[in-house]
Amino acid sequence: MELLIPDEQCFDESYEPYGIRLNVISSRSAGGAWTTCEKPRNDHRRSSGAVESIVFLNLTQSFKTYTLEHFGILNSTNYSTSLCERGEIRHFDTTMLSGAPRRIGAFTPRLPLQYRQATTRSFLTSSRHGSRINGGRPHVSWTLNRYPQSQNRSLSFAQRMRLGFREASKGIWRKNPILLPFALLSVAGATAFFAYVTYVRLTRIEPVYHKFPPEVADALRTAIYYTEIDMDPQKALDSYKLALKTALIQGMHPYSDEVLGIRLQVALMLEKAGLIKQATQVLERTRAESLKWVDEGREKKAISDKELSGKTETIEINDPEVLEAQQKQKELEEFEERQRDKTLKKIVGMGMKLAELYAGDYMQDEKKAEAAQVAAVELCLKEMKRRQDLGLPVGGVNEDNDAWLNLSEIATALTELGTTYVNQEKYELSIPLFMQALGMVKQVDGEATTCKQVVLLNNVATAMAGRAQQPIRPSPENPVTREQLIESAKKWAQMAIDVAAKVQPPVRDEDCDVSCVVATYNLGELAELQQKRDLAEKYYREAKALAKGLGFDDGVDMADTALKRIGKK
Repeated sequence: MELLIPDEQCFDESYEPYGIRLNVISSRSAGGAWTTCEKPRNDHRRSSGAVESIVFLNLTQSFKTYTLEHFGILNSTNYSTSLCERGEIRHFDTTMLSGAPRRIGAFTPRLPLQYRQATTRSFLTSSRHGSRINGGRPHVSWTLNRYPQSQNRSLSFAQRMRLGFREASKGIWRKNPILLPFALLSVAGATAFFAYVTYVRLTRIEPVYHKFPPEVADALRTAIYYTEIDMDPQKALDSYKLALKTALIQGMHPYSDEVLGIRLQVALMLEKAGLIKQATQVLERTRAESLKWVDEGREKKAISDKELSGKTETIEINDPEVLEAQQKQKELEEFEERQRDKTLKKIVGMGMKLAELYAGDYMQDEKKAEAAQVAAVELCLKEMKRRQDLGLPVGGVNEDNDAWLNLSEIATALTELGTTYVNQEKYELSIPLFMQALGMVKQVDGEATTCKQVVLLNNVATAMAGRAQQPIRPSPENPVTREQLIESAKKWAQMAIDVAAKVQPPVRDEDCDVSCVVATYNLGELAELQQKRDLAEKYYREAKALAKGLGFDDGVDMADTALKRIGKK
């Protein structure tokens, strides 16, 4: 730091401890001699800032008291001095201070002495030739530059943005310890929500619309939104009704896959909303109307085929319009015939779903559940017989066939009805259903063994074991005795265990393991019926060990109960 003051004045020696000394570096001028007050550069006790020179001009007769902190020399405001008894500061050009901060962490590099002296001489020379005003005293208003003028280089937009972000990021965590994490979490939450909405739209909503006219698709979007995103049963139901009405106006077939799908979606929405009774009403009405359309269509087709078979004369038609109309009629009949098969398949599914809803915790109506399952199974068996009479495929082996139920789906319907009969202890009705389902599954699997076979074998054994515990009265219609039934049940249970041993991962699943536990338990129960206590205890302990290994708590409880029962005898 340099201070230029008149050299004929004295200065206070008390500045020396603070790193300031005065040296005369030039001769007198018209306005007086010039003296430099310089702060040593090797003194790091206080920073001098970015200012290198400050000029005091000899314009009046006396200097006033001035604090050094104003110029960045000292930090304390308690130190001031009378630089001279004569003279006054009339002008101080601060343009040299505008480009740099008051205090910086690094010191400005010092230039060579000759460069600094040359700059001072230039200033003094200029001051001598300056215009004289105010009684002959010079008026000086220019600034002493220590360095040559630097070139200005403009920054690009990216550089300005980068510098701006860098400056803004300094201390941002320290200044905002609560608000910044909250803002980041909010952004992350909004991003996750947007991603979820996009995922639902792409995977659940959009695939449904490509087969619908735009007007129907718009109503369906609203309905699915109030079903999947923001559950509102009333708004969703209104949108579904609008979609159905618009679909019929647009000429869509009332029993096409798309229109029936809308009606089934209404039932699904009501089930999700907890309106189980309303869902069953929708399914019952849809099933009845669909079955009526199928039966009426087949009756009309049978009458039409009979009339065509009775005609012996053929008429050749060459009119293009008539031929085109006949072709369209033929295509419509083929479409409706194919659609009747698909609708019949959906009717069976509606019956199984109704049975599930009726047997649930909300309805708890076992009679209606059984009636729905019986209707579904009877429809399957009736359709199988009709196809056999017409020479049509009874059931497709390929599970991708959507025209009619494949054998696996028919076997599933039979198995569910058989399970219902087992729960109702109607074992004599469940046994033939399980056996028929087992035959269909073997036909599908071929020579391979699967867990489905293990489950059905064990179901047969369970039904026979249950029947053996009921009173049996041999008759001409049912000549099987109790002992014969027990032996048959033991064979079916052992067969289930043997077949399960042949099934290896990855084909083997939890159903195989659970069926083995139940089959072993059934063997113990059958041995207990034959008064073979030791053998029964052995099977019960094996079943308990298997159940523990699988984490099958119900199996462990059943085995413990059986062991306690044997121990009391």
